[in-house]
Amino acid sequence: MKCPLLFVAFSLLIRLANAQTLRTDSLVTGKLKELHIPGLAAAKVENGNISWTRYYGYQDIARQIPVTDSTVFHIASISKTVTAAAIMQLEAKGYFKLDDDINRFLPFRVANPSFQSTPITFRQLLRHRSSIADNMDYLLPFWENEYKGPDIPLETFLRDYLSTTGKRYRADKNFVHAEPGSEFAYSNMGFALLGYLVQRIAKMPFDQYCKMHVFSPLAMRSTSWFLEPLQSDRLAVPYQYSDSLDRYEKLPQGKYPDYPAGQLSCTVNDLARFLACWSNDGAYDGKRIIGAASVQRLTPKDMSLGFHTWFMYLLNTETPLYSHNGHGPGVSTYMLYDPFSKKGLIILMNGELSGYLEWRKLIGLLWDS
Repeated sequence: MKCPLLFVAFSLLIRLANAQTLRTDSLVTGKLKELHIPGLAAAKVENGNISWTRYYGYQDIARQIPVTDSTVFHIASISKTVTAAAIMQLEAKGYFKLDDDINRFLPFRVANPSFQSTPITFRQLLRHRSSIADNMDYLLPFWENEYKGPDIPLETFLRDYLSTTGKRYRADKNFVHAEPGSEFAYSNMGFALLGYLVQRIAKMPFDQYCKMHVFSPLAMRSTSWFLEPLQSDRLAVPYQYSDSLDRYEKLPQGKYPDYPAGQLSCTVNDLARFLACWSNDGAYDGKRIIGAASVQRLTPKDMSLGFHTWFMYLLNTETPLYSHNGHGPGVSTYMLYDPFSKKGLIILMNGELSGYLEWRKLIGLLWDS
């Protein structure tokens, strides 16, 4: 005989959970309207599984297409966590050690012009301590979608920028005046170089390596470094809100020659599979995708060891979280991971949000739901 008290208690729990979800949805919707964000997709990961996904607003305002599970977002600099995972797969197979000189694997030499004898290592690239700088005079036109020239192959782009014989080599702007390993300097070019190192070591294009060894094993079927393989009607349109005109301005889709640093596009479900795998020490659906030791090296429980790619984030939790965010024209993203509780959160948006306090409110709403 069924216990009526258990049934009532279970029904009450469901109703309370549904009420909490509705309350969160209402608060998130109101926050997006306040912040002038057209659309948002979010996912939460717990114990190596995707516990929920949620969708708000529009991927395309003009055509009134809502954000759904098939909406593909540009994730900007969160892409770096995937590039780091790819390089760590190769490290786990013994191709190199993190403190090896990267010049062993390159067809052109890379060295800080002020510290020629100090090697640049894989670990320094992962930690943004390679002394390779982002020359904004050269790179901003790409990142702001103003570059109108032909596509530049990754090898050509990096050789021109990093080799002393390169067309875009500037000793005073392409490098920080600090010895490699001694100083933090956030470096998109350093992660573009990591992607190229994957290409050199694996002997295949970086995007193909990721598809074969990361995306396909994780069933990330709507993920690509380039827009061409993706269906255009599924892409979230990037928007910038104009206060003076009181309207959303549609922006072009980004396309960057340093693509391993920030050009990945995917659905929130696909990225949640990657995060679920990461939170499960590199295993997903019974398959080993990334070595457990690699996960621990990049996001160790002992946070005093220093970050590799992922940054620390303080929320109202018992311990700090690991995180990475992303920003671009019409794009704002965040991904967080707690190595102790094994919880994670992803937020992808097709609008611009950079304020720390507003991000914190939004993250807090979804983390606790």
